[in-house]
Amino acid sequence: MASKAQAKPDEFIWVLFAGILAIIMMIFFWGMPGSEKTNQTENITSVEGSFSIGTYSEDVPRVIRIGDFTISHSAGSQTISSKKYIEVSKGIFEDNRFTFSGEVGENLNDVIDGWVVLDVLDSAPGNLVVKFNNQVVYNQKTSPGRIYINLDKGLVRNFNVIEISSGMPGLQFWATSVYRIEKAEFGINIYGNVKKTYEFELYTSELKNFAKGSVKFNVEERDGSGDMIIKINGRNFFKGIPSGSFSHDFQIFDVGLVSGANAIEFSTERDTTYKLDDVEILISRTESFGKQRSFSFKISENDMLKLQRGTRGKISFLILDSDYGANLAIKITDSNGVEHQLDYVQSYAVGKKITVNFGPNDVKVGTNYVTFSVSGQGKFTLSNIDISV
Repeated sequence: MASKAQAKPDEFIWVLFAGILAIIMMIFFWGMPGSEKTNQTENITSVEGSFSIGTYSEDVPRVIRIGDFTISHSAGSQTISSKKYIEVSKGIFEDNRFTFSGEVGENLNDVIDGWVVLDVLDSAPGNLVVKFNNQVVYNQKTSPGRIYINLDKGLVRNFNVIEISSGMPGLQFWATSVYRIEKAEFGINIYGNVKKTYEFELYTSELKNFAKGSVKFNVEERDGSGDMIIKINGRNFFKGIPSGSFSHDFQIFDVGLVSGANAIEFSTERDTTYKLDDVEILISRTESFGKQRSFSFKISENDMLKLQRGTRGKISFLILDSDYGANLAIKITDSNGVEHQLDYVQSYAVGKKITVNFGPNDVKVGTNYVTFSVSGQGKFTLSNIDISV
């Protein structure tokens, strides 16, 4: 009986030992009940797609609208001065003359010649005398009616004086020679040159980044076969016969553009008229625009501990394309908004993987941002971004 009672504790000890051994093995393989696996984030952010960054240029135009107008250069007659109801006389004891003036506002180069027209009501025994700028241009016995006196171009000045008088009655010396004139006119024949001048302003920034200038308009009507002449700041910009929708470019030095006031002039050759619509000047300047890309990633407290213990954070990516015109700049903006410049990638090859490291002083616990940008004038195409600790 005693031997059977002794056997039961021995069996229990072996069962207990086997159970303890099983629990130890479970702890070894599975961990303590209720515990969690340590969070080790190997890939904080991963972007497989490609994107482009860099600077690019674009021509931005400013439109200067002039509007609609007509230019011409054609022959015509213009009355300069006109007087009515004139009486002149000449006798032994009297000499009544009539004098009037006429001012020519046109360019004398455009004057063909001049004229004086008199409408005579009553004749007299003496001659009718007409002086133009103190030169006798008419001196003869005149009957009632209209007389036309032609004036050479060389006689015409900007300011002109016309004098009308009567001569002595000849053999009838005791009589008085009287002429009564209903109307006297002085005029000129000209090639009328109707030009269009327009002043426009350029800014210093437009000249500094000047790309090109253009003059555009529509030719609604043309009469004659002469050329149109367009000048900017007195320099010939265009000379020819435009038609339809017209556009012509110019460069900054071709027409002497300056900061501030500039002037454009439209004119035409003789016997020609142009009617223009929607006339405008386009001044295009080159502006540079920048593109950068940012990506967010999170740093946990455990990640920060690893960085503080010497683990280096990694930002890796591929350069798919580049124009080799600039350097690639990489920076991190931590969760407090503080920027940390990591690297300027100056040496690289297209298709190769680039890795940039960061440490505990470059990030903070929470959401951080990595930004890719370009230093200088150039562009990159990147892909396969991977950020890890």
